[in-house]
Amino acid sequence: MSHIEIISLQSSQEREAAQLLSEAFRDNPGSMAILSGTTAEKREKKLNTLHSWVVDACIAYGVAKAVVCDNILAGISLAYPPDSYPLSYRAWLRNGIGAALIGPRYTWRCAQFDSYIRRKHITERHWYLYVLGIAPSFQGRGFAGKLLRRLSEQADREGLPCYLETDRPENVAIYQNFGYAVLCEETIEKLDNVRLWYMMRPSTEKGNRR
Repeated sequence: MSHIEIISLQSSQEREAAQLLSEAFRDNPGSMAILSGTTAEKREKKLNTLHSWVVDACIAYGVAKAVVCDNILAGISLAYPPDSYPLSYRAWLRNGIGAALIGPRYTWRCAQFDSYIRRKHITERHWYLYVLGIAPSFQGRGFAGKLLRRLSEQADREGLPCYLETDRPENVAIYQNFGYAVLCEETIEKLDNVRLWYMMRPSTEKGNRR
């Protein structure tokens, strides 16, 4: 039987975590829109650079969790607690270093993508699920659910909602199974008509768990 646990991601695991996320998001609509015109191999390489700093920033300023199966990273959850998003200047700068290193055209497209999601971001206090990625070889085994439940438990203890965006239509139903509802959706014409769903899991009474 496999040994599975959820741990806090450490700085020593940044490289492994970035590789996991680059593989998990290589063919996502958002990644393909931002890195338009690249091959799958080049896209994964640029995503690795991007995610290395995203992971680094979240370890420093947010809550970075990993689900580990037999000592192998199977999934990553990067979340920001209440009042920490929008990111502080230092956190934003650290988070964005990777975007600045992938080439001017793609840096600009990253900035465009970010500007759209910022416009829709809710203003009430909440937990923000910034990134959730499962390694391709571990998908379909319930690891995303384990990370989602852990975040929901934390938010429920504080009586706060959880918020996220997704660019994959098949993910909408998955998140709905964990209590999230679609607040709105939009198509970004300037970025190859990528479609985004903005979702929130309502708060529950403080001290109670779902």
